[in-house]
Amino acid sequence: MKITNLTIFTISSSIQQFAAGLIGPFYVIFVQQIGGTIENLGIAFGVLGFFSSLATYFAGKHSDESGRKPLLILTGYLTSVLFLLYPFVETLLQLYVLQAIAGVVNSLFRIMASALLADITMLKRRGSQMGLYNAVVGILASFALIIGGFLIGSLGFNIVFYLFSGLTIISTTFLFLIKEKVRK
Repeated sequence: MKITNLTIFTISSSIQQFAAGLIGPFYVIFVQQIGGTIENLGIAFGVLGFFSSLATYFAGKHSDESGRKPLLILTGYLTSVLFLLYPFVETLLQLYVLQAIAGVVNSLFRIMASALLADITMLKRRGSQMGLYNAVVGILASFALIIGGFLIGSLGFNIVFYLFSGLTIISTTFLFLIKEKVRK
């Protein structure tokens, strides 16, 4: 059986989304634990979204010129480092700064991932291949939400942030196996 770029990317993305699912809706509790309110949660997500949106065009343009894989790998590892910083957040200002940086990194990652997914699916089967990809990734992320609740409830947030970081390193390492042809 031949392992395709799509299979490798599905495995990588599944691990990444599983990691993200561990934190999922419990992030609101994390914000409350550092003294934040629901309003502060809204601001934190707004900061993330704002900085993410600012970077998207430049991320997409750069990926067309240099390829998706190098920036995916870079942003994957940067994401891992960023999540190691969350356990040290003690103030809302620290959270907002971290969210701004995460927004830019997340933007780069999402754009590269979307473009790569389009690149590695077959034109005639793109819809079904993307559908299967999203189904696998989504199902694993759903299980992570359940597991995340138990982990946070019994071991606290720090373990989930560390797990997120470790799983992101693993998922990013899989990306080295993808063969990419950069169109000049």
